[in-house]
Amino acid sequence: MQLRSLGDKSASTSQDVARIFMKPGVWRHRLSLGAAAAVLRPLTMLSKAQPRVGLGQVHRILVFEPGALGDMVLLTPFLHALRAHLSQARITLVGRAGAGELLLESGLIDEWIPVQIPWAADKPRWQVNIPFSPAWLSLLRTVFQLRKSQFDLAFAAGWNCDLRSNFLLWLAGARRRVGYGYVGGDFLLTDVVQPDLEHPHVVERGLHLLEHIGVPVLRHDEGLRIAPEDQRDSAELLARHGIVSDDLVIGIHPGAGSPIREWGFERFAEVAHRMTELFGAKVLWFSDPAKPGPVPAELNIVPLALPFRLFRAALPHCRLFVCNDSGPMHVAAALKVPVVAIFGAQRPEWFGPWGEHHRVVIRNDIWCRPCADHCLWREPHCLRLISVAQVMEAITEAMGSLTDTKTSVDTGR
Repeated sequence: MQLRSLGDKSASTSQDVARIFMKPGVWRHRLSLGAAAAVLRPLTMLSKAQPRVGLGQVHRILVFEPGALGDMVLLTPFLHALRAHLSQARITLVGRAGAGELLLESGLIDEWIPVQIPWAADKPRWQVNIPFSPAWLSLLRTVFQLRKSQFDLAFAAGWNCDLRSNFLLWLAGARRRVGYGYVGGDFLLTDVVQPDLEHPHVVERGLHLLEHIGVPVLRHDEGLRIAPEDQRDSAELLARHGIVSDDLVIGIHPGAGSPIREWGFERFAEVAHRMTELFGAKVLWFSDPAKPGPVPAELNIVPLALPFRLFRAALPHCRLFVCNDSGPMHVAAALKVPVVAIFGAQRPEWFGPWGEHHRVVIRNDIWCRPCADHCLWREPHCLRLISVAQVMEAITEAMGSLTDTKTSVDTGR
């Protein structure tokens, strides 16, 4: 009979609860996870064990994050802490094409290797997990080539990391591999981190990986950097649209990465109209140049379809930013711009705007949340049932709070 210590039992219970609480969809894939583990486990037994690497011996770090723009922004506190404590190390990020450039420009990483992430593709699940598809073969070839870099330390970071991510760290040959095991593949890691169920936000999950190996974390980091030339260009752009320093500027972005997360043009347009009337605000109506949409025809609403560098540089001119659950939401929060975010399909305790002075508008009585952007209904009722009045109430509260904060600073209280 095999005996298990109390500590092992507690760890196993924690992992089981995490499967439910932090990654609900994992139960639907237990058979496939078990089959993949049965294939991979014998391979790891053939690999040669290496001596444990202390933090003082770390010179090359690999970070794998398969997420999109918003996920990369949420990785910045993790990278700030990693950079501050292991300043001698070179940090390489492997992630989705188009998403890592922001971190490279901010100086948080030294190298970015863009790859196609098969399971992040907008395709049926049975297609994205075929191990011999061209996308998988390309990814495996790229990761296997990373063995030449001889990484001392590697992390499976982000919410999307699971057995597949842990396998890629092992395939890359990193001597020390840090990640979570509650979604499979714990045998592929050298450091299996127990999840902190009291702090499920994806930023906290990343910071907890660092705490596990003894790296001090910074929960109030400096955020994202904006290049001086981008600051200058954005200021000149806004000046051409009649925006001056004394204006009350509020930003709106009605788009999102998935249509299921979009509250709706008409509702945002009504919010923009009310803000110009109630607060005398000038509204910057942001849109993605690749997906242009309608713009409200009103004097104090300025339409802007900007490349990302100028969008990022224009955000700090906003006193408040109103948006969906989206990548732009996380960019604004990382730039310390107060956010009012409208949430539908996702849980804000996992993916809400990180930092202070943010507000989330959500219907908490929706039973089918989270749905991973696969809505059960003809339209996302979790969003459609949120009224303009509810959003305006949050905006009014935010504006009052910001006014009180500014008054306290001005009077020295």
